[in-house]
Amino acid sequence: MASHSATAASGHIILPFDLRVNPDAFHEPENLKLLQSIFPRNYGLSSDGMFLCFVQAEMPPKPWPKSVAGLPPYFTLDLLERMPGLIGNIVPIGNGSIASDLNGRDMVDWEPLFVIVRNHFREIGISITEVMYWRDYLVVILQHRIVLRTKLPREAGNIRVFYRCEDEMERLSTPQSRCETDTRPEYQVLLQRLTHAKGRRTGDFVFLVASDTDLTEGSFKVTSFQRVEEQWVFTIWLYMGQDSTDAYSPPYGSAIWTADGDVLGFVRYAPRVGLMKDWCAGIAADEFIDRGGLLHNC
Repeated sequence: MASHSATAASGHIILPFDLRVNPDAFHEPENLKLLQSIFPRNYGLSSDGMFLCFVQAEMPPKPWPKSVAGLPPYFTLDLLERMPGLIGNIVPIGNGSIASDLNGRDMVDWEPLFVIVRNHFREIGISITEVMYWRDYLVVILQHRIVLRTKLPREAGNIRVFYRCEDEMERLSTPQSRCETDTRPEYQVLLQRLTHAKGRRTGDFVFLVASDTDLTEGSFKVTSFQRVEEQWVFTIWLYMGQDSTDAYSPPYGSAIWTADGDVLGFVRYAPRVGLMKDWCAGIAADEFIDRGGLLHNC
C-alpha cells in the first residue's frame, strides 16, 4: 500500500491518489485526512471533479500550488463560495429538452451535441455566441438579454443547460489572428506539431509562454464552440490558477503546449475581470489543421 504522504514537485503537490483518474478517492477517510493536513487552518474540503476547494480560517501564503492530488486548488474563507466553474441561469422545468437520444455526460467528442444545439437555436430564432461543455452540463451564451425564455431548452443530451448573456463575458477585442499570415520558420515548425483537441479528455496541464525565457502552466479544463463573426471556432479554455490574472497575461497568439511538446492551440484572450477571470481562451489546433493553417478574423 502506498504511503499516505504528500510530495511537492514543480508547484504540484503529489499524493498517493490522483483525483483526475479516480474522483471517488476524495471520499476515502484517510485521503480526506491527508488533504486536510496540507494547509494550516483548513476546516472544509469539497471537490466537483474539476477543482479541489479548501475552506480556510486563514488563507495560506502564496505562491499556491498549481495542483493538489491532480486538481487545481481553490482557496476560500467562505464555506458557501462556489468554485471557478461557470454556472448560469436555469429555465423552468416545463421548457422541455432536445437531443434526448444522446447521453451528453462526460462525452469525449461532444461536437454532435453542439450541432444539435446550434441548429435548434437557429430554428427558434434566438442568437447565441458560444456553447461551453462542462462535462455534465452546458452553458449557452445568449447574444441578447431580451429573449423569450419559454423557448429555451432546459436540457440537451440529458444534461442541464445553463444560460448567460454575452455582455457578462467581458471578452477582449483582439486583433486579427497573426497565425493567418505568419510565415516565419519557427511558426512553420509550430504548424508541424499541431495536435487535435477534439476527442482529447480534459484535465491535463499545459504550458504557455510567460516571458522570453519562462513558461507557465495552465489546466486544460473546458472546450466550447465560439461564434467569431459568422464562423464557429472550436475553443479550448485553460484555468490558469487562482488570482493568476493579477500577475500574468498570456501573449496573444502564443502557442499552448502539451507535456509531449505538441501544440494544442493558440492563445486568443484571457479575461481580466468577470465570470471567466483567471481563465485563458485559445483557438484549438483543430481549426488550423482542418483549415490548412488559415483562420480569419480571430
